[in-house]
Amino acid sequence: MYRILVGLDTDVDRATAQASAIETMPGATDEITAILAHVFQENPEGRSVQQLDGVRHVAASFDERGVDYEYYEASGEPARELITAADETDADMICLSGRKRTPTGKVIFGSVTQSVILGTDMPVMTVSPEG
Repeated sequence: MYRILVGLDTDVDRATAQASAIETMPGATDEITAILAHVFQENPEGRSVQQLDGVRHVAASFDERGVDYEYYEASGEPARELITAADETDADMICLSGRKRTPTGKVIFGSVTQSVILGTDMPVMTVSPEG
């Protein structure tokens, strides 16, 4: 079994791109388990990972295509928590879809995708939003 940690947020376009990338991998329906993960930074409403639009969209797509998945949620700094989640869930790979930012924007605001890539020895698949 190949386990992929899928770092998701509320953006449906990025979630769609991630779901599509995983669904087209060889063995997606019988050899892959996706871990649908979200890191809450602020959550005053007390929402769970299953209530987020991006996560629900991916789960529905995986249900249609027969891809196994489970949920994971954490609170804190996204890059650090995603790396921890990958370790805790015995993931073999991390799948992310980043926002488009200028190089200056990445320096000033940081980039979760860049921080994850630099912070782990695990393979990281990045996908661009469709459209």
